[in-house]
Amino acid sequence: MKHIIILPLLAVMATAAKAQQNVDTTDWNSLYSAAKICIEKTDYFTASRYLEMASNIRKSDTLQRKLAVCYFNRGYYKKCTDICLSVLSPDTLESDLFLLTKSMKKADEDPEKQLVYQKLLFNKNPLNQTNTINLAQNLMGMDSLNVAMDCLSKYYEIDSTNISINELRAKVYLLNEKYNLAIWEYESVIAAGAVTPNNYYFLGVAAKRAKQYQKALESLTIANELTLDHDPNVLTQLGLVQMKIDSLNFEGTQTLKRAVDFMQPNPNSLKNIYYNIAEYYENKNWRKALDYYLKIKEISEMDAALSYRISTCYKMLKNAQKEMEYLSQFVDLSDDSVALNYAHKRIRQIKGDKFMKGE
Repeated sequence: MKHIIILPLLAVMATAAKAQQNVDTTDWNSLYSAAKICIEKTDYFTASRYLEMASNIRKSDTLQRKLAVCYFNRGYYKKCTDICLSVLSPDTLESDLFLLTKSMKKADEDPEKQLVYQKLLFNKNPLNQTNTINLAQNLMGMDSLNVAMDCLSKYYEIDSTNISINELRAKVYLLNEKYNLAIWEYESVIAAGAVTPNNYYFLGVAAKRAKQYQKALESLTIANELTLDHDPNVLTQLGLVQMKIDSLNFEGTQTLKRAVDFMQPNPNSLKNIYYNIAEYYENKNWRKALDYYLKIKEISEMDAALSYRISTCYKMLKNAQKEMEYLSQFVDLSDDSVALNYAHKRIRQIKGDKFMKGE
C-alpha cells in the first residue's frame, strides 16, 4: 500500500522538476508563465525567484504586480508595499490599491499614510468589505467617529444586511454616545444570527449607559453565560448593573468579587470595583466598607475623596484616633471649602473629647 501512495507522489515531483528544467531563464515570458503556474499552486518562493529573474530582463508593471503578490504571501510586507507604490498611477487598478492597503496594514505603516490609500480604494469601491472595515477602524482609532460612520453608512445604503459592517456601526454609535441607536443595531445583528459574547456584552454596556438596567442585565447575563462566568470585563459590567437594581445589590458585590479573581493586575479597574463594593457596604457593614477602602489605598495614591471616606468609616467604628488621622490627610488634600470647614470642626471636637478624657 505504501508503494502505491509513494509512486504517484514521486511522479508528481518528477513532473514538477522537469517543468522547472524546461523554463528558459533567458526569456522573461517563459519565466513569467512558469511563475503564474507556481502562484496557482501557492508556491510563492519559486514564483518570486522566476519573477525576480524576469524583472532583471524586462521592466514591466505586470511582473511587478505578480512579484508583490508573492512578497505579500511570504510575509515581505515592506517589499510588497514598495512595489505597489511604484506601480500606482492616476488610473491605478483597484487590485493594486487593495494589495497595497493590506500590506501597509500588515507592515504597521503610519495610520495616516494608510488612510490616504484606504480612502482612494473606498472611493473606487465602497463595497470592498475588508477595506471599508479597515478604513472605518483606522478612522475610529483617530477619533474621527463621524467620518467612520459616513463610510459605513455609504456601504449600508447599498447593502444593509452585512453583519460585519453593522457590528462596526453599532460600535461607532456606542463610542459616539448614541446609546439607543447602538442598542437597536446590536439587537438587529443578534437577531440576524450574530450570537456572540461581544455583541451581548456591548449591547449590555449600551443599555447600562442608557439607564435601561433590565435590558442591560439580560444582555450581560447572556454574555456572562457565553464566557462561562470567567471574563472579568463582562463580570464587572454585570456586577455594576446588578448594583443598580435594588433586589440585586448584594449579588452585584459577589459578581464584582468574581471579576477581581479573573482580572489581570490593573489598578484602575480594581479601584473602580473596590469603590463600588465599599459603597454598597456603607450603612450596612462599616468594617467591610473600610476593608475595601483600605484595599484602594494599597493600589493607588491617597486622594481627598478616599481619605474622607476612610475617616467616615473610622468614625462609624468609633475609632477617633484613626478618624482624626485621615481627616488630617483630607485637610491636606482637599480644596472644598465647605468640606474643609466640617473637617476642621470635627478635628477640634475629637481633640476636645480627648482633652476632657485626660488623653
